Amino acid sequence: MPATPVTTCTICAENFKATDTICNTSCGHVFHQDCLQNWRGRSSECPICRVQYANMQKLYLNFDEEAVDESVVNDLKAKLESCETKMEKIYDESNQKDLDFLQIQEQCTIAQEEIRRLNGELSKLKDSETNFLALQKQYTEAHESIKDLEEKNEYFSLQIEGKNREIRLRMLEISALKCTATGMETPVDGSDSILKQKLIIMEQKLGHVTAELQKEISISVQLSIDKMKLQSLVDQYGATKMEPTPLPNNIQKSNQVEQEKTMPTEKETIAKDITHVTSVVIKRFPSRHIRYPLVNIIIAFAATIDVEISAHDIHGVRLLEKQNIKFRSANIVSLLVQFKSSRLKTNFLNNRCKVKNHPEYGLVIIHEYMDDYTNTLFHYAKTKLKYYGFCNVVCENGQVMVSKGKKGNKRIHIKNTAQVDDMIPKYTECDKENVNENFPERLRAANSKSNLSAEKEETSKGESDLKYDEDFYAYYY
Repeated sequence: MPATPVTTCTICAENFKATDTICNTSCGHVFHQDCLQNWRGRSSECPICRVQYANMQKLYLNFDEEAVDESVVNDLKAKLESCETKMEKIYDESNQKDLDFLQIQEQCTIAQEEIRRLNGELSKLKDSETNFLALQKQYTEAHESIKDLEEKNEYFSLQIEGKNREIRLRMLEISALKCTATGMETPVDGSDSILKQKLIIMEQKLGHVTAELQKEISISVQLSIDKMKLQSLVDQYGATKMEPTPLPNNIQKSNQVEQEKTMPTEKETIAKDITHVTSVVIKRFPSRHIRYPLVNIIIAFAATIDVEISAHDIHGVRLLEKQNIKFRSANIVSLLVQFKSSRLKTNFLNNRCKVKNHPEYGLVIIHEYMDDYTNTLFHYAKTKLKYYGFCNVVCENGQVMVSKGKKGNKRIHIKNTAQVDDMIPKYTECDKENVNENFPERLRAANSKSNLSAEKEETSKGESDLKYDEDFYAYYY
């Protein structure tokens, strides 16, 4: 007997089994007997078609419980194939993930090795940075030392030049005295010996200063060599660096070194032609206040006359050497100050009267700077014309003016040295005789002056310095 397809009871929704008691209604629908009896107790209608039925009939059916609906099998096969496809896809994805994981793990290993290598290089760079900072500190200290020594060398050079000028002046005086005393009966051996002794003393002082200068020069040369070595090390370090260091302090210091290399020196700045436009001369400045760098002295001095300036407002400061060597004093010096603008110079000059009542700088005089040509012309006229009645030789507004006698006389504008030579009258025999007749009196006056006490000589020296201080504007170097 062929197997009957598996049927389900619509009341309990369970499949019929061979052991179940099955019955049907008069309308032909099949149910479990127990399910139908229970249903009939509640309703006389068919649970499916709702038709009244009078009786129910028991059925005897055979079921193949292992039989499966073909559609279900097909559905299950389709689901199985779908699951297998998904499994293959998941397997492929899993394999790909494994490969990706291995690649990432390999990259992580490489990255860890790179990190260790970079940490080693960073440690070396930190050591190099420390060495570089130490070298940079040594370089800065050497640069400052060289700068101080250069200023000292410049100061000693000024002193040596002054000594040389003084020696030349003494030699000229000795020659003039010898020539003048040739035709005189009055002996001048005593004066000549005094001058020779002074000359010997001056030469000894010059030798001492020269020795000190040579010592300073040797130190300066050694420091220059050290500076070049440090600079070479700094350049080598900068060339080997692959990228700029992230430390801001190092960047700032490197920028400062570059700025120092590109900035012109003070000597180059002052050497420009516009010096007389922006410069002033400070005379009778107490030498006890001289400190290096000289810019700080000018800033402090400007504060005493209510002028506020900074180091950026000043191009440079130089010590000046007096032309009148006979009246120079070791207690006072002259300074040349060049500002960066004429406005600062004008403001400085407008406040110069405020220095008169200052306890330390009361004797200081501030003048407008005179250029080299006017300076030379001034001293040339002063030297040549003072013996011919032109007792008033002054410089006003950059012009050299001369006059005879007291105030009110007509003043002459001196434009060049040729004009001075034209104003000098020719020597006559009478002039020479007058000079020879007056020489003994001048010689006795000079000898009496040399016999003054030390205290009186110091006082006279100070007064002479104040008197002749207005007679010079010094060269700058």
